Amino acid sequence: MDYHLHIVVSVFAGLLAHNAIFIRGEWHMHILQILVGVCLVNIIALYSLYRVVHVPSFGEALGAVFCMDMACLMALFGSMTVYRLFFHKLSGFPGPKLAAATKLWHVWKIRKSTNYLLLQELNGEYGDIIRTGPNELTLVGPSAFNLLDGWGNTTTRDIWYDLLRPRYSAVFCRDKKLHKEGRKAWVNSMTGKAMNAFYPRVAALSHSLSSCIRSHGTRPVDIDDVMSWFSFDVMGDVLFGEDFNLLGSQRMDPAIKHRDGALALVGPISDAIWLAHLAFLLVPFYSPVQDWLGMVKFCEDRLTARIQRGENEKKPDMAQYFLDEHQSLEGSMSLRDRDLYLAGTAITAVVAGSDTTRAALIATCWFLARYPEHANKIRAETRDVDGDDFAALASLPHLNAFINEILRLMPPAGMTGTARITGPQGMQFENTYIPPFTKVTAPRYGIMRLESAFPRPNEFIPERWYSLPELVLDRRAFTPFSVGPRQCTGKTLAYAELRHVATLLLRHYDIEFADGYDPETMWRDMKDQVTAQPGKVMCVFKPREE
Repeated sequence: MDYHLHIVVSVFAGLLAHNAIFIRGEWHMHILQILVGVCLVNIIALYSLYRVVHVPSFGEALGAVFCMDMACLMALFGSMTVYRLFFHKLSGFPGPKLAAATKLWHVWKIRKSTNYLLLQELNGEYGDIIRTGPNELTLVGPSAFNLLDGWGNTTTRDIWYDLLRPRYSAVFCRDKKLHKEGRKAWVNSMTGKAMNAFYPRVAALSHSLSSCIRSHGTRPVDIDDVMSWFSFDVMGDVLFGEDFNLLGSQRMDPAIKHRDGALALVGPISDAIWLAHLAFLLVPFYSPVQDWLGMVKFCEDRLTARIQRGENEKKPDMAQYFLDEHQSLEGSMSLRDRDLYLAGTAITAVVAGSDTTRAALIATCWFLARYPEHANKIRAETRDVDGDDFAALASLPHLNAFINEILRLMPPAGMTGTARITGPQGMQFENTYIPPFTKVTAPRYGIMRLESAFPRPNEFIPERWYSLPELVLDRRAFTPFSVGPRQCTGKTLAYAELRHVATLLLRHYDIEFADGYDPETMWRDMKDQVTAQPGKVMCVFKPREE
């Protein structure tokens, strides 16, 4: 039987699907509907060929449908490729041609979670504006952060922020109004009054960390382990008012493994987040997807337990602010939407409150061991200071400069920044017009190592932040916690933890790398998985005379 007409119709259908449907709007949240639609069309085509047209055999009908599918897909993707390479609004911007044709090129290149290195390499090859996707530009310059996130910005969040759907939060939402309103609960949970309630508990856990390290004696300490326990204990206490006791038991809670596995899943496909939604739908048994589901379940279980315990006025926590917000939204949201919003908030707070601090603390130990001269400067600076006085620690120049320099070289909250969509008027970046409704991203790791902003950019020089101001030419390039209305509300608590832990450990120990440990391991094995994931750090803590 001659199927030429069927093939022609299939080709036309593919061209029509691109030019009339998929070229418009967003489709990442409609994967299930698309798959169901494709299956239905194939079933109808198969039935029509076999029962209506009376193709000689079912096998021949099946083969014909397969050929029609291939013709349709080739036309669809061929049309997309031609359009993206030659007719797209970004076709004049420099960048790899394969990146312009499909985002899957980018996903493949960063399959080992090294996006921060890839973007730095592309910056060196193509300049400060790089086309890194069909509708995506990467902007490398000190002004990029304020342009994307500063006060008065005209951007909206990219589809990446639909990752938690159907759950969502003030952080994981794309609606500016909802973000502004939802941010209030986060801000209120981090006021001076709230911090004063949190500081003594953070101090107590810091001392538990020191005791945990002391129990290792002269044996090497896996810094990832102890800082994972510490950051998770702090998160549990501050967020839920719950004692996880990981430092005391020195055990790795399954929730930490689920979190790390979930981030490892999302990291390499962050630039094609529809792949994550596809995985959630089609392969829920896949181990990394199981980690994602396990992390979500942990967060929801802890939230449920907190609701059942009720408020403890003697031990305030962040969850109470989120529960109060949940109650206040009763008239404006359905119960289901409020519950999904609360669950999304809990997930966001767990990851932000544990993983970013862990990464920064791992780096802190690495730099203390690598640069003993700076460790000695901090000891001298803190000698006559009460180590549990958080306000006093916040005023010490070298301690704070030391931490800022760590955050510049290894931004824990995101090595490659976050994606935004330009508004209907587009935007101007360094004398170049960026078209409307374009995805734009500013790679934090690369920008904070620009020589135009920080002379000797790859050197660790804490003094640049107070006594050598000539080594900071453009402070706009330093945004480890973002800027403007999207700045991280946990910034104050994060700095407090870093100052206190660094001071306490230096007061009690000399910190050295373990024998046989290669210090370059931390950098060589660094992963960019939503948050920074440093490679292994092994240190020996030698008690000092007190």
